[in-house]
Amino acid sequence: MDASNRKSGRRRQPSKKYTVDAFEGLDIGDGITGDGPSLPIETPDDDEDDDFRVDPNASPEPPDDDLSIDGGAEEDEENQPYNDLVSDGESIVGSEIDAPTMVRGFKRVKVDEIAKMKGDPRFNPRGLLEPAARGSKELQRLFFFGPAKDDQMPALKSHYKWGAELTIPSHEANASGFGGFQTSYFHGDAAMKTESEEGWDWYHKCGKDSFAKHQQSISLSSQKARPYISPAALGTCKLLMGPYKRQSLLELDLHTSLDLNDSWAPKPTSADAPPPSQDAKSRRNGWMLNLGEKVQHLEWVPNIQGSRQFLAVTTSPLIGSTPEEQEFNAPYAPAFAPRLPTKSSIQIWEFRAAPDGRIDSACTPMLRKVICSEWGDVKLFKWCPMPRDFPTQHASGKSNLGLLAGIWADGALRVLEVFVEDPEVAETEYDLIRNAAFTAQPPNTICTCLTWLSSNSIIAGCANGCVGVWNIPTALQSRSMGDQRAPTAEPVMFSPISPTYILNVTTCYPSRPNIMITSSMSGHIQMTDLMEMTSKATMSPAATVRASRSRVGRSVLVWHEFAQVVLTVDDNFTLIAFPIRRFFRQISFTRYKSSVACLAYSPVHPFVMAGCVGGEAISNNPLRRAYENKVPIWNQTWFTHEWRQCKIEEPATVGASDGDEVMADEAAEPEEQATSKEKEAVPTPQEISRILEGFKCKEIKLFNTEDAFTHRENGAVYSTVYDLKTTISSMAWNPNIHVGGWIAAGIANGLVRVEDVAS
Repeated sequence: MDASNRKSGRRRQPSKKYTVDAFEGLDIGDGITGDGPSLPIETPDDDEDDDFRVDPNASPEPPDDDLSIDGGAEEDEENQPYNDLVSDGESIVGSEIDAPTMVRGFKRVKVDEIAKMKGDPRFNPRGLLEPAARGSKELQRLFFFGPAKDDQMPALKSHYKWGAELTIPSHEANASGFGGFQTSYFHGDAAMKTESEEGWDWYHKCGKDSFAKHQQSISLSSQKARPYISPAALGTCKLLMGPYKRQSLLELDLHTSLDLNDSWAPKPTSADAPPPSQDAKSRRNGWMLNLGEKVQHLEWVPNIQGSRQFLAVTTSPLIGSTPEEQEFNAPYAPAFAPRLPTKSSIQIWEFRAAPDGRIDSACTPMLRKVICSEWGDVKLFKWCPMPRDFPTQHASGKSNLGLLAGIWADGALRVLEVFVEDPEVAETEYDLIRNAAFTAQPPNTICTCLTWLSSNSIIAGCANGCVGVWNIPTALQSRSMGDQRAPTAEPVMFSPISPTYILNVTTCYPSRPNIMITSSMSGHIQMTDLMEMTSKATMSPAATVRASRSRVGRSVLVWHEFAQVVLTVDDNFTLIAFPIRRFFRQISFTRYKSSVACLAYSPVHPFVMAGCVGGEAISNNPLRRAYENKVPIWNQTWFTHEWRQCKIEEPATVGASDGDEVMADEAAEPEEQATSKEKEAVPTPQEISRILEGFKCKEIKLFNTEDAFTHRENGAVYSTVYDLKTTISSMAWNPNIHVGGWIAAGIANGLVRVEDVAS
């Protein structure tokens, strides 16, 4: 047999091939004629598990031929430019060739397995690459922040400044630039200057005079204002504070303050001995206030320079405080219908800052002003956060704190302009607002949440699933000059966005103020571009995207400017982030010990503080995990609050079964009667609160570890029901840059803790 016949015979014997030869079966090649035997053709793969098919009548080939490359070498050289463009295991979308080009001598891998490893877009449900599949840091930054340099550089600067800080901020940056406070790198100084000057032109033209004319108020005395301020509050509050196993029992009267360092300062050994020096680590810089009732909402006043800082707080009675609610005989649904007019107030407390930015412990907090109203309980309020560049001193000598928007129990949205007296005035000012300059009352529904869109526009969500946008200058100009009552402002846009109750609404201010984020009881979180409104009553469906649906509605919803994500908490106590560029994907950042009732964020640093229903206040840095997904997760517990209710002892009769009558023994011994009277004279123990602090940082594991789920015992997941007065109901960081380390926490039993936690 000559060489040509041997070569032709070997090609007729199919070997283990891992390529698809386009010329296989044709009458081309050396020594092959049209009269010769036909070459075997590979059949396509079916659903069987066989990786390849061979001719059963063919003789086995030597083992050395498994790695040999024969006549296909010329074809490989011709296809070299194509092979340089497309790597092994990858293919072009829309190509007719489904099988990848593989090198002979290796076991064939199925296409779907290759696609999972390579992140093939054809096998992604949304046609996008998965950062989890590739796992590179560059790909994650691309999906989190964007491809442009203007998107990547602000994120890089933020990570460089705060990436090394785990849980709490620092007052000043070190020599390398790490730490300290800084406004958003995504919102430059030029944009802030334009916003602070041109954004308030409407106020100087017509807004200032309109608020002065149409906002009507009268002054009240302290006695007449008493029914507006915590009418059901207790006179005193007992509190356990101090180092662990060495706590002190303190009593805090209503509307008074307590220095946090009093319970931590070391006590002298004797009356004549001087007090020992206190360690700097154990020193506490802050105050504790007693407001008497549940803290509904609190927030610091922004755009305040200097030593005077103001904290606005509103309280409300607990659920079921009225007889109708206790007997479930209310003729309305409280969440969907306006409530009857009742008296309420917003308290403004003044704190003093030291020259180094810490809280001045020498100046006691003062109740500077009380804004009284008769529109029902204050459900929510927010100060206008947009910067302003004009003097805050009023002609009357008062200081202008800015615009305050709030939602009252009657379902209306109102905007007030707030002034406070000079620091020389030592008395509290009580003002009863009779009429607001701006009032918005949606028809057949009530407002449930609000946020500021700009210095002249405001957004509110409603109980019927609609979202409205109002323009304040337009509403002020259209108001009748002779009408003493506040007419309802007409919205610029009022459109349904959800089939049910809107829980929360926010915007991606300051970097993307046109993006609106909403959450509802349907379980969906939606992102809407307000620049794409098709009409006054319709939002463009193409401008709205939805995140993955949750089983319960998420009332906690904040925009994290430095990480460019939307933060919320799921029903597993996990902090969830939705990247602005991959809104359909949720990423777990950390986990808490109980359900989260509030989430505090700051515009001058990336640290987030969560207030839980179990009484825990926990801080962490979401920016670290947003920039690198494999970094360890650290949580820092600021303090924990425990509340014990009054112990009520009911008289029990020993030896009496159900239905038996107990006869009174008139011939009882005098000693027994005296003993019973002494027991009745013993006072009933009052409710008491306990504050624990001094916790260390703890690394958190999210999945597949023993510490991943703290509410799991012997393989069973449980949920703890806490007392309502244990909850930390509201928290807020101070947005002013020179005092950015201040944070306030409001508790459901009426306590408010204000402390500078920055290191």
